[in-house]
Amino acid sequence: MYRCELSQSVPEFEGRKPHVVPAGTLAVKVTIRTRPTEYPSRPKANNLRIGRRMKQFDDPGGTGYEIAQEVLACRACAAEFAALRPSGPVSEPSVDA
Repeated sequence: MYRCELSQSVPEFEGRKPHVVPAGTLAVKVTIRTRPTEYPSRPKANNLRIGRRMKQFDDPGGTGYEIAQEVLACRACAAEFAALRPSGPVSEPSVDA
């Protein structure tokens, strides 16, 4: 038994009350917001065994997206939310003045 948190966090579901889901119902983690991030390069970060010797390799780093906010939801609300939102990285809209 858990409380579906999607109605508390998403403006599209604002009029709904948070509901308690019955026991035995599977939960889904839904990503609400992501943010772009850059990962620095790390020298000698990965160890790989080649034959009897260990060889160290560099991690090149790069750019990507990480989860900024994630909520627990029932499958019905998660499917409805997925239909409302576009696929791909979801981030907060930036305001350019």
